[in-house]
Amino acid sequence: MMLKRINRLAIFCLMIFCSMSMNAQQSIRNYDVQWKKVDELVKKQLPKSALEEVKKIYELAKKEKQDAQVIKSLIYINGLQQETRENNQALAIADIEKEIADSKEPVTSLLKSLQANLYWNYFQQHRWQMYNRTATTGFIKDDIKTWTAEDFHKKITQLFKESLVAENLLQKTALPSFDAIIVKGNTRKLRPTLYDLLAYQALTYFTNDERDVNKPAYAFKLDDEQLFTEASRFATYDFKTKDTLSNHYNALKIYQRLLAFHLEEKSPDPLIDADIARLEFVHQHTTLTKKDSLYVAALEQIAQKHPVNSVSLEAKFLLAQHYENLAGQYQPNGDTTHRYARIKAKEILESIINQDAKAPGAIKAYNLLQSINQKNLNFQVEKVNLPAKPFRVLVQYKNIPTIYFKLIRPTGKMKE
Repeated sequence: MMLKRINRLAIFCLMIFCSMSMNAQQSIRNYDVQWKKVDELVKKQLPKSALEEVKKIYELAKKEKQDAQVIKSLIYINGLQQETRENNQALAIADIEKEIADSKEPVTSLLKSLQANLYWNYFQQHRWQMYNRTATTGFIKDDIKTWTAEDFHKKITQLFKESLVAENLLQKTALPSFDAIIVKGNTRKLRPTLYDLLAYQALTYFTNDERDVNKPAYAFKLDDEQLFTEASRFATYDFKTKDTLSNHYNALKIYQRLLAFHLEEKSPDPLIDADIARLEFVHQHTTLTKKDSLYVAALEQIAQKHPVNSVSLEAKFLLAQHYENLAGQYQPNGDTTHRYARIKAKEILESIINQDAKAPGAIKAYNLLQSINQKNLNFQVEKVNLPAKPFRVLVQYKNIPTIYFKLIRPTGKMKE
């Protein structure tokens, strides 16, 4: 578990490293030999020895002003001390706080995002204690063990917001190609700047419902039809509310900034991706009764506006998925409103695969199409039947054009 934890954190760190190097304009040191030694010690389940080596890298990186390596070292130190240091989570947060005080942009933004995630992880592991804790006033809460749930939410919100304050600088910090140290993925072109990476980090928190457990009477609601409007209008629309601490309100503000930023970009890919994510979010959480029709219209608009773009295939896939969900509501002897919804879904999925079979949206389309086309047969017979009376059989079938049954009179030998 410890090795997996460190690897995941290291991947995040390496992505950060590439972001910073473009802005730093200085010789970058990777410390490959030192990190190889650390990884070998981790594999041998020698966390204390690995920790000593990481601390050496940390000191060297501080001396040589290798900010990326400092952050990577801090992440490894936190992971390695998880099982060897009492109250490690709180101490790790304090360690990052010290680094923030001595850092400069864009490192400061990165560290604040990292610290926000540390607070969030701590809260998730101790939430059962938080909601039973009474709010206190009149003293400085230096010990997070005394914090309430609202204290954590306010701090996490503050840090994620602050991680995006240096917007112009972060948007100019591109992600150069360092394939030797980056774990490749299919979303690289969709997160072209450090701002994108940090914005989506913040969205993982703001798009959740955790804070709505104790919401105020004037709580923000996603009940405006402009939530589904086209990207250019959505980016400048003023969603008014007194509940500025609402997670969902803050998520909308970040989506607005992301869309406004990418509306001016040459490549439409990051814009389309962010726009689709925005529509999924508002469709899931809106209270509008017309949300389905608005959602479908918005996705269709993206697909029509970018007919040959592989990223827009995700919009078409979501349309197909929506129709497939509607098909599940069809009742032969009841509500037949969505009788042909599955046929519509199948047509869309086939068109996606024909357009670009290698696109992420097409891979999802293929899997859903396989599920739709899968053959299935089930039947149930009444356990008790009266002699000389018809007995009922429930037959359920899917994608099977013809079914043959043969009734055989039971013999005495069969009963034995």
